[in-house]
Amino acid sequence: MQNSKKINKEISLISRYAGLKYSKYVLLILLAIIYFPMRATPTYIFLAAIFTPMFLGLVASISQNQQDTEEFALPYTAEKYNFTTTRYKNEKYGYLLNCFLLLLWQANINLHNLYIMPLKTVPAFIIIVYTLVRIVTGIFIKYKIKYGFINLNL
Repeated sequence: MQNSKKINKEISLISRYAGLKYSKYVLLILLAIIYFPMRATPTYIFLAAIFTPMFLGLVASISQNQQDTEEFALPYTAEKYNFTTTRYKNEKYGYLLNCFLLLLWQANINLHNLYIMPLKTVPAFIIIVYTLVRIVTGIFIKYKIKYGFINLNL
């Protein structure tokens, strides 16, 4: 019973990590599209979305001992999705930072009336899409992994 709990927890972590990665890709696409009408601010959030997980990974690799090895119950699945706990934590903190930056951008637009109405709601729309893609993709990947194990498609 203990082993099945470990496997379910690992499947959940891998699926959350995949959801974070795919939602980041969608965020980058949306920010690239919205760059032309809104200029500078999407560029800063775009760069933060790219470089925050890399910077956190660099900090974690410097502070961690090289002797730490992770033992996965599902090593092939973790390798397939390029999952490690440090990468998951880096993406999770990057997600929180991106949401915070998008909220700040929305507050700035509302306080200073910078844009006309359709463009005024863009950051809120991006936050909603970003979060929904993370949730839906995480659920889909989790069931895809379980379906693969049931049908022996490792």
